[in-house]
Amino acid sequence: MNLSNKTILITGANGGVGRSLIRYCLEHKAKKIYCCARDITKLADINDTNTEIELCQLDITDINQIKVLAKSIDMIDILINNAGVNTGKRVFEETISDFEVNLFGTLNVCRELHKKIPKGGSIINITSIVALVNLPSMRLYCASKSALHSLSQAMRAELATSQITVYEVLPGPIDTNMTKGQIMEKTSPEEIVSAIFKGYENREYEIYPDPFAREIKIACEDDYKSIELSFAHSVQE
Repeated sequence: MNLSNKTILITGANGGVGRSLIRYCLEHKAKKIYCCARDITKLADINDTNTEIELCQLDITDINQIKVLAKSIDMIDILINNAGVNTGKRVFEETISDFEVNLFGTLNVCRELHKKIPKGGSIINITSIVALVNLPSMRLYCASKSALHSLSQAMRAELATSQITVYEVLPGPIDTNMTKGQIMEKTSPEEIVSAIFKGYENREYEIYPDPFAREIKIACEDDYKSIELSFAHSVQE
């Protein structure tokens, strides 16, 4: 697809999916790409060779950093909320990082940056297929993504009057550092990103970008309880 007239902002730009998003946007001639990450030194190799890119240091849990970033930007056509974390913590362990990053961090980014999106612009929130059914081996991650799934629906309704479209991407396992060492079928970041933009082009508000995600989506519609019980075995075996 042609992105030649688009200004795009990507959070979590230094991860596997983030880098694939950058490459896709460059290949499809994006006008400008704001690449946001907590550690932008990891993106130096991309920035050195591409004038379309602007690196932005951003911790999405820091509201002040988000406000500073928003003030430095005139407008963006597509906001891609890709930043996320999976602590792998159990339900009753004392941590709130999954929610701080995946839910509240993303919410704060959208609160500040949606003001920079004109009519006809878009927000793309990357959640997970486990937003639909909890995989207890990734307890809090799933719960935070489920909350973001609901929040994405709320944003879609809220921003409809501003003619800003909200998309949600619900992938299955992706071959990145987040799933490193886990034995499972994984989809490459490049395939995920290609499916994201295909869904965006086709105005699919919920994008299931890989076979596993589509399989779970269908299974949840047919027999949700069986999928829930199957996933529960991840902590019961």
